[in-house]
Amino acid sequence: MAKFTRATSSLPPEVAETISRLGENLRIARKRRVMTLDDMASRMFVTRKTLARLENGDPGVSLAVIASALWVLGLDKGLRDIAKPEEDKVGIHNERQRLPQRVHSKKPKLDLDF
Repeated sequence: MAKFTRATSSLPPEVAETISRLGENLRIARKRRVMTLDDMASRMFVTRKTLARLENGDPGVSLAVIASALWVLGLDKGLRDIAKPEEDKVGIHNERQRLPQRVHSKKPKLDLDF
């Protein structure tokens, strides 16, 4: 049975749906590779129950388990691109808003030590 915590029970519906869809996608990828739950779980160094929870969309499964599943399936390359700073449009916009309107050159300090 999934562990229900405040964090997992209060997920926005869109996030819960995304996690559920990820689990389904991982199940399909595993089956396409003709791997049983036991085979994949042993390659991931997790229990069969943990892998089943992942495939059933349990939001309490750790990020390490998700990353391990992606690695076993050869799908981990996309994991590197999640939340890339150069793709963060809001962050880039906010950063640009903080830039000064004018930039003045700094006057060189005179070294008057004789």
